[in-house]
Amino acid sequence: MPAGRAGRILLVGRGSFLAQHALAALSPAHVEAVGHDQIERPDLLDGVGCIVSFCRHPLAATDAYRPERMDPDLRLARRIGRRDVAYVMLSSRKVYAPGDAPLSETSPIGPGDAYGRHKLALERMLRDLLGERLTVLRLANVFGYERIPGRRTFVALSLDQLAREACIHYAMSPFVERDFLPVTAFAQVLAHILTAPPGGVLNVGSGIGLPTGRLALWILEGLGRGALVIDSIGEKDAFVLDVARLTGLYGPPCSYAELRDACVAIGRRLAEELAQSSR
Repeated sequence: MPAGRAGRILLVGRGSFLAQHALAALSPAHVEAVGHDQIERPDLLDGVGCIVSFCRHPLAATDAYRPERMDPDLRLARRIGRRDVAYVMLSSRKVYAPGDAPLSETSPIGPGDAYGRHKLALERMLRDLLGERLTVLRLANVFGYERIPGRRTFVALSLDQLAREACIHYAMSPFVERDFLPVTAFAQVLAHILTAPPGGVLNVGSGIGLPTGRLALWILEGLGRGALVIDSIGEKDAFVLDVARLTGLYGPPCSYAELRDACVAIGRRLAEELAQSSR
């Protein structure tokens, strides 16, 4: 495992949902957080020992995206050059080929959409530039209270539906299992990783195959009302990450009880928001 680099942590993309939670878990004395618009700042890398990037280009999930020309991570990596700076890239479980068994860091690669293909291409380009200085985090579904305009994640869409219609619609079976990780647990794990990035690929999830219907019902429990409506019973996009490497380095990332508590808390917060808006 590469030793931790001396110097401060540079967090790029401070306005993102994940970055805001990460900053809450990191020591302000050792972190500088900047926007993606500051990537070319002349003194940006002075005294930096580790970079973690939360940048995401608005076209990243489309076929129009060209990471070799458009990606902010590549611009940062090229600026690093030969400096002894660790780089932590946030990738996605979508780079893996579908499989019934938990997906490990050595599982077959086979992205099924444009976002997965672009993330995989970016992983490879960054590895060519940075070698062992690069740590790639392949994330599961990191979730929290995501009432953010334009956000299109699984939980964000569910909360929007609940706010508008008092129900959650699923176009799939509620028994489909996916790997969900509360954003607070992600932030704590990331804080450990940034003290001494291990290099290579690291899955970051709960390692728990949670039925998506169970997640919805927990949110409804916290809300105190509402319904889960199943519009289709197709089985699609089930996945769970093998987090043995993550657990070996930092301990278990999340328990089943913590998953439930996070979902119930989200429902309660939505209930408070809706009550305030109706006054």
